[in-house]
Amino acid sequence: MGDKITILLIDDDFNLRKTLSDILRARGYETHAAGNGTEGLALLKRNTIHLALVDLRLPDISGLEVLEKIKADQPSIETIILTGNATLDSAIEATNRGAFSYLQKPYDIDQLLLHIRRAIEKQQAAAEREKLIIQLQEALEKVKTLRGFIPICASCKKVRDDKGYWTQVEAYVSEHTLAEFSHGICPDCAKRLYPEYYVETGEAS
Repeated sequence: MGDKITILLIDDDFNLRKTLSDILRARGYETHAAGNGTEGLALLKRNTIHLALVDLRLPDISGLEVLEKIKADQPSIETIILTGNATLDSAIEATNRGAFSYLQKPYDIDQLLLHIRRAIEKQQAAAEREKLIIQLQEALEKVKTLRGFIPICASCKKVRDDKGYWTQVEAYVSEHTLAEFSHGICPDCAKRLYPEYYVETGEAS
């Protein structure tokens, strides 16, 4: 996501569109405004939009239809529904269709700005999560794995590679995986190599 957040405002009230657009620009946002749903959806296709503010009652199609089309075409865009005729049913339906929040007019501008900030934070967190998932998938694709039968000497435990050369197990595994080794001595080898450190019971003193 770029430095500038772009907000699409869809409302048939010209004065509200102008006032809110001016306020949002003063707060550092870029804006596009439309007086009906059809025009708003057209702006959505022509521009990079991060957040949409949509009036519930528009002259051509309902704000819920606009919300549904936004989520169908660009589900990452957060949408806040604005309405002067709030009902519990419409609020529930807006939420079910993917609206970030639902505000009743006349709304407090500070409250609206808070909802906008939270919606953008949610979107940015989702984008960052998606980026991390992609990075993890790419990392997993690069991980080398060992498969099939591996010829190994029964005496010295060297491994024969696909070119017919015999090499130490550590070198073979390091070449074919991302594993790293640390060295130590197991109890059986320690007892065989350093018997003076063991008492008759077989435990290290």
